[in-house]
Amino acid sequence: MKKHIDIFIEGNLEKADFNFYSQMGAFKYNINAIYKNGDTRHVEIEAEGEDQNVSGYIEFLQNGALGRHIEIFNTVNGKFKNIHGFTSLKVHKEKFKAIKRLFNAPKRY
Repeated sequence: MKKHIDIFIEGNLEKADFNFYSQMGAFKYNINAIYKNGDTRHVEIEAEGEDQNVSGYIEFLQNGALGRHIEIFNTVNGKFKNIHGFTSLKVHKEKFKAIKRLFNAPKRY
């Protein structure tokens, strides 16, 4: 049976390539997922696949090679959305700071 799970991860993920790591696990366990990186410490993953594959993927993320960087790991069952493939959505604070500085800069006419 297919399952949807929302995964919330917090930790010292800044220097660990957690995006690539989670994508590698998704391919290994035949998981379709959306990876959302809000900043350097927080990651959200929406993952879908067969029950057994989702369980394997969670185990891979939590206890695999980069698991030592994780401080908080929570999962919540969600409504199946029929996600296809692996999509990575990154939002970097630095870009927002630069945009904010641009809008707050003194205007020159």
